[in-house]
Amino acid sequence: MDAVTKDFFISYTAADKAWAIWIAYILEADGFAVTIQEWDFRPGSNFAVEMDKALKLCPRMIAVLSPAYLKAPFPTSEWTAAFASDPEGAKNALVPIMVQECQPVGLLSQVVQIRIHGLDESAAREQILAGVRRERNKPTTPPPFPGTSAVLAAAPAPAVPYPRAAKTAAATVTSRLRWQSPAPPVSVSWRSDLDRRSHDRRQGPAAVEVHLAFAASDARLQVSELTSLADLLADHGRQHGVFTRLEALNSHADSTVARATTSLRDSEKGLAVTRSGQRSAWAPLPRGPLGALLDRDDLVKQLTRMLDALTALDLPHGDLVVPAIGLDPATMISYGTVSAPRNTATFGFQQADHIHVSPDEAIDYGSVVTRAADVAAELVARVIADHQAATGLR
Repeated sequence: MDAVTKDFFISYTAADKAWAIWIAYILEADGFAVTIQEWDFRPGSNFAVEMDKALKLCPRMIAVLSPAYLKAPFPTSEWTAAFASDPEGAKNALVPIMVQECQPVGLLSQVVQIRIHGLDESAAREQILAGVRRERNKPTTPPPFPGTSAVLAAAPAPAVPYPRAAKTAAATVTSRLRWQSPAPPVSVSWRSDLDRRSHDRRQGPAAVEVHLAFAASDARLQVSELTSLADLLADHGRQHGVFTRLEALNSHADSTVARATTSLRDSEKGLAVTRSGQRSAWAPLPRGPLGALLDRDDLVKQLTRMLDALTALDLPHGDLVVPAIGLDPATMISYGTVSAPRNTATFGFQQADHIHVSPDEAIDYGSVVTRAADVAAELVARVIADHQAATGLR
C-alpha cells in the first residue's frame, strides 16, 4: 500500500512539545493532515527511518520556533531540508511558528514567521490557520480609517528572562563571571546517587558529570511532575545531542528522581532531574590509547553542550544556581589532545577513585543560559586542578 501524503510535518524540540501537540491538533481539526513525532513515531519503530519517511511524505514543514529550538542541533537538519526544497518560498514549504520570543539568524531569519507569543488561545488559533493557508490574506471587512484617533496598541510580547541570542562578544570575552557563596549551602546529588544500577561503576569508562543545583525552593518539583519527565528526558536528550538518535535508552522515575540513560555499559550517558529541581547530565570522556583522554578544549565543548541541554529544559528554577562538576570513575585518565592522543598523552603518578569539585559557589542562572561556554571553561579548570592535585601532576 502506498504511503499517504500529508500536509505538514511538525518540527519541534522536547521543550516545546506541548505547543507542537496543540498546533497539530488545531490543524487537523481544521482539515489538514499532519505528521508529528508524539503521535506517529510509535514504540519499536526506527527514529531515523520515520524521520526520513515524514520528510518525504510531507511537502510542508512547521518549525515551532523558540530559544530552545534555535539551540538544539537536530532541528537544523530538519528545517534546512524543507528550505532546500523551496529556497524561494514559492511553495511555502517552511512555515515557522514562533511560540516564544527569539532571534533566528541566517537563512531561517529570512522566512516570514507566524508569531503567536503573547496571544490568547483564540487569537493564536486564528493567526495560525490564516498563516498556513496559501491564499491571499485580504481581510473580509474594510480596514479602519487610518486617520481616526482610535489606535489599537499591539499586545506586548512576553519578556524572555534570559535571551540566549542577546549576548555580545564583549560580554563573553571581557566580562568576568560573578560567583558568590550560596545561602543556604547547596547539597549536590552526584551521578552515583542518581543512577544506582547494580553494576560496579568503577569498572566502566571514565565519565564527566555536571549538575545544576538550586537553593531556592521555587525550583522544587512535584512527584507528579517527576513521573511525567522520564520519557521527556529521553526525547530532550536526543534533540540536544546528549544521546544519539539510534542509542537504546532506559527511562526511570520515582518519588525522588527522573532519569534517562543509555543501555550500553561501555558508553554510559544520562540526563536526570531530582525532586529538588537539580538537573544533571553525564557522558564518557573520549577514549585514548590507554584509557580515557582528558583534552581541555574538547571537554569545554562537551560540557557546553551538556549545560545547553540542561538549561533548555522547561522547568522552574531559582535566580542563583550552583554548577558542580565531577569525574567518576577517575582512574586511567590521561591528558592529551583528541586529535593526537598517542603523541601528547601524559599520566599522573597516582590514580583517583573519583573527583567531585566542591559545590560551594553559586552564579546567576542567566549566566549559565547565555554564557554556557564561559561557565564550562571555569568548571573544566576546576576539575582539572583537583584531578592534577589528586594524581600528583602538580
